Amino acid sequence: MVLRSLGFGNSRVIASDGRRPPGWRDPLENEIFGTWAWEEDEVAGDGAERSQEVGKGNHDAAWLGRKGVGELRGGSLGDVTVNDGFLRWGEDIPKSRLIRHISGYSILDNVIIFNKIVYVVSDDPDEFPSMKSIVAALGLGMNEWKLISSNEAREKLGSYGSILHGVTWMSADTTPHNSTLLALWRTYSSLDQHITSSGQTSLAPPSRLFFPQVRVFTDPNPLPHFHTIRRRRVDTGFHPFLLKAAFPQLTVLYQEDWEDYHKLPVPFVIERIIVADREAAEAAIKHDQPIFSPAFNFPGSKYWWEPIRHTLLSFLSEPASKKKTVTYVHRQSEKTGVRLRDVDHEALVRALKKMEHDSGYEAHIVSSVFDETDWATRMSAISKSTVMLGPYGSDLMDCLFMKPSPQATLMELFPSGTFARDEELVARSIDIEYVAWWDDRKFTSGNLPTINQPSNTQEARVNVAALTKAVREALAR
Repeated sequence: MVLRSLGFGNSRVIASDGRRPPGWRDPLENEIFGTWAWEEDEVAGDGAERSQEVGKGNHDAAWLGRKGVGELRGGSLGDVTVNDGFLRWGEDIPKSRLIRHISGYSILDNVIIFNKIVYVVSDDPDEFPSMKSIVAALGLGMNEWKLISSNEAREKLGSYGSILHGVTWMSADTTPHNSTLLALWRTYSSLDQHITSSGQTSLAPPSRLFFPQVRVFTDPNPLPHFHTIRRRRVDTGFHPFLLKAAFPQLTVLYQEDWEDYHKLPVPFVIERIIVADREAAEAAIKHDQPIFSPAFNFPGSKYWWEPIRHTLLSFLSEPASKKKTVTYVHRQSEKTGVRLRDVDHEALVRALKKMEHDSGYEAHIVSSVFDETDWATRMSAISKSTVMLGPYGSDLMDCLFMKPSPQATLMELFPSGTFARDEELVARSIDIEYVAWWDDRKFTSGNLPTINQPSNTQEARVNVAALTKAVREALAR
């Protein structure tokens, strides 16, 4: 008894961290365990190891402590444990609900996937639109949608199944598009019309994104003994780093995963699904509207994108810049798509560097090619930009991450006689001034050219003196 009270033997005085009381620890114990203070539910150490920002430490790794992770998790559709993956509904099969719908963009609760079919279960079919206005792109995947009654559902689906909890996103398209994440979030954000300017929202983070028509790799499957060969991943329309940084809770699942669910012997209930389908959207838009424009007809907060922008800013850990900043995103090394004439590109780079030297503005020249400008460097420049400019192309959709301000402006450079509204719609949706350029002519949102899509091989000319003058005017507003 005496020995136990002193911290020896099978003593209850030994603390929950497995060490003896401080007065009874010997050098060997301190050597093994250390002398740090121990705190319940935290990593052992002096506290400095619980979190680290990007760019710190030996390997530029970043991580969050338990407290920080808890703050980022936000709300959910319910408290779910590993015991909640199975449902026995008996005769009371889950009924589907339509939450939001515009052709091509929909939010539904309780859809059921099983044996190559996606089932919408309802005894009131008039409450639902045509299934083809939800998903029209069938492709080769197991993605046919059917509306059935609860009696039919009981017969086809049985009395039990599994459930995919939380929020699921689906891009039903057969080909990738750079608007996928934008349109899905704009649709989903309509459920919280009180998103704040600081990005606070009541929305649970999406848990998974299905591409039921898109395979993981674009090259043929290698023989089994060549499994270590690096494969070419499919182009999803957005940079893979963006998804991981701006949507860290989101897992991407492809056609192979979708097929796995359908091959299982029980149905799966998807608790909530947000669906984007460009083929269904195309049937409902005018010829001059961007394919993702219907999603912007949903109600929403003017700060709808701020939760995503703030998440990316936290990832980049960029210090606030007091200088006004201009970023030129060029495509000179791209083999396809619009690019500036080399002489105009070189003149524009010189003019922006001179402006930086003479006026004290900050100027960034970044490439759309990953090998020339890495993703984090490009996004860091864009995230603190007051003015962003570049030739027509999907790269300019990253204007979503520009720093909000009365001076914020996107300038898009087109070959004369051509125009497309994609980036104009995006910029307008977040209150960024938009200007289109043909050589020395500029067009604002109230006076835009007629839609005429540029080809993939055109060069754009630009009057550098007129363009840099307009940049100065925008920065000085």
